[in-house]
Amino acid sequence: MRKFVTILIAFCMLIFLGNHALLAINNFERVQEIPVPEANLNNGGVGNIVAGVDLDGDGKKEIYIVNDNWNDGPTEVIPRIYKLEYDGSEWQVVWKAVAPVEYQNTWPALTVADLDKDGKSEIVWGPVNSFSVEANPYRILVYEVKGDGSDVLGIEATNNDTLSNGEKLLYKPNAAWTITDQDEVNIRPTKFVITDVDNDGVDEIIFSDRKGNDGGYYFGVVSVSDIPDNGDGSETWTLEASGLDFGLKDLPVENKWDIAVIGNNIYLFCEVEITKIYWDGSDWNYDSLSPLLGGASFITAQVIDLDNDGQKEIVAGEYLWGADTTRIVLLKESGDTLKHFELAHIGSSERLIGGDCGDIDGDGYLDFVFGTRYGNPNGAIYRLRYKGGDIEDPANYELTQIDTNYAEGGIWSVIDICNIDDDPQLEVLYTSSIPAGGLFGGTQPIIVLDYVGTGIIEEDGKFSHAFKLFQNYPNPFNSTTVIRFSLDAGRRVELNIYDLLGNKITTLYCGYLNPGEYSFHWNAKDAHFRNVPTGTYIYQIKSGNITKTKKMLYIK
Repeated sequence: MRKFVTILIAFCMLIFLGNHALLAINNFERVQEIPVPEANLNNGGVGNIVAGVDLDGDGKKEIYIVNDNWNDGPTEVIPRIYKLEYDGSEWQVVWKAVAPVEYQNTWPALTVADLDKDGKSEIVWGPVNSFSVEANPYRILVYEVKGDGSDVLGIEATNNDTLSNGEKLLYKPNAAWTITDQDEVNIRPTKFVITDVDNDGVDEIIFSDRKGNDGGYYFGVVSVSDIPDNGDGSETWTLEASGLDFGLKDLPVENKWDIAVIGNNIYLFCEVEITKIYWDGSDWNYDSLSPLLGGASFITAQVIDLDNDGQKEIVAGEYLWGADTTRIVLLKESGDTLKHFELAHIGSSERLIGGDCGDIDGDGYLDFVFGTRYGNPNGAIYRLRYKGGDIEDPANYELTQIDTNYAEGGIWSVIDICNIDDDPQLEVLYTSSIPAGGLFGGTQPIIVLDYVGTGIIEEDGKFSHAFKLFQNYPNPFNSTTVIRFSLDAGRRVELNIYDLLGNKITTLYCGYLNPGEYSFHWNAKDAHFRNVPTGTYIYQIKSGNITKTKKMLYIK
């Protein structure tokens, strides 16, 4: 009996998740789920993504995905990278490579560059070191597009180019570096920033190091002489600056979880200080600045010019190791220091991790999106909307959750704001960097959110919400319809479909939701995924002793 109950509960969870995938919150709708390639091998989560680019110049949007390692399983420890292109109906893998690295750790860096300025874009990837197999693995890999109109990046590998487990590399990087020539030095970059920070005409790879307390690096400024088309190893790598130059390991400095670069200034985040490294025209220098109140920023920091005044600012979210609070903060350069301005308060239990920015709603102002660990609800994705005006005034920002509860558990830190379709609007892409979904879970897909509206607008023009159930659209419908409702307060709600005899057809949602506007799709299927017959159906939302009901007509 216990086995049957377990299976039944699991089946009900699968039904719930199948319907739940259609949820939309606060004018953002889940419009697509992009499966991670070879998820049976890449079962440790998604390490990072770069999306909405066209590096090979064929007019097709691309998504680059690298895997992650969370549980040290035999297949997730192998770093793999995939290039996806949309063929009009689904995202297809058009190129794949296995890194010449035997064993990876967690949270790799990934970005786009043209380091040798030859007009051919590169993917710069940082598989995170682990010394289980190799004593000094590559920590920076550069794959350059071939430039012949094909989907190829890197150098085609031979059959002899394999890892110790026999897995073929398929394509080798054009250039690669270990950063150090010493064995078992723990250097774990969390983010790569590509810019000419010292004005020497050469773009550098600048990274934050989350294991600075081990290896003493804390950060690095890296340059390379060339990215050889033939990958012959003729390039010269140079570490222009690192924490070793300033003896940071002997100072009260902690591991660096994030980085932001403004001009000649590098800002590195930990809970003890914001470390400022700056180029004065002839040498590198170090200053210790006050940390964020809530501790370190973890790959959330965005460098922007919010009010277009020519001065760049930093917007960052807090992760952990500070005061019992989590905030989103604006940092402005003022003389030799940074001024802090709280823009929004999240709470005390949630941790912000991962972020990106862009004008999602097309209003001319930037939006900031942050992922969470231990979100409330789980898997919360936050949007901070700048509405214009004084950028230091928190009244000029609006904080909302734009998705929650995609799957049980997870660390929802992989965030990208980009355009991956044919319309001019930006989409929000996100996923978990670790396996999620409980007993039957694993690596989660890339979830795509689209901005679909402007909310419920009252006569005074301000956003507000009442407990309302709206008429479905289209109605009548012949394949799929949208059911929309709004909540005036946080509530536990149940959204069900019934036939005219009162028989429940399916449950679209059952759980807690924050105040806001929500929409669900119903595809005219029952709880067992069987098509329902033509006819009139009732949809009902219930919260406590409040019930609202409407009718809709399904026509095949």
